[in-house]
Amino acid sequence: MSLLAAHVSTESKPAMYKKILLAFDGSPDGREALAQAETLASRCGATVHLLAIVDAAESMLIGEAMTYIPQNQQFVMQKVLEEGVKRFQRAGCIATSEIRHGRPAEQIVLCAREIGAKLIVVGHRDQGTLARWLNGSVGESILHQPPCSVLIAIKPQRTASSVASIPQSKARRRA
Repeated sequence: MSLLAAHVSTESKPAMYKKILLAFDGSPDGREALAQAETLASRCGATVHLLAIVDAAESMLIGEAMTYIPQNQQFVMQKVLEEGVKRFQRAGCIATSEIRHGRPAEQIVLCAREIGAKLIVVGHRDQGTLARWLNGSVGESILHQPPCSVLIAIKPQRTASSVASIPQSKARRRA
């Protein structure tokens, strides 16, 4: 074994992303973000903080002149987070979780600053142009005020279909 090979084999894991914030809701897009964050965290030896956000504007119910967030939603989010934490632990990573209430992009940025995250990982939800205009995009909103690097996890089958082919010039076709 060469000296270089010996040095590489004893080298510690890369320190690039030692603290990762994963915005996780248990959706298929969120599960893709979890899978990509798990790969990064295990390679970097990172600690992962899973964050679920209950958006009060989307989950409030009106009943007898009072608004409230259903307890069932809180329970379901807690179970989803526990499942995510266990997955990271099985991969040999340290993981924590929490639920916050508010606007998702604001809560993600705030949490990233509070925990000193080096990377934020979010899933990408396919929406049509009108839906994206009406609902906005959490990932895009985070990019307006990023406290650290941001990874928007996209499912592999989406990447090929979302990239337009480049038309070949007539000259290249003849060659």
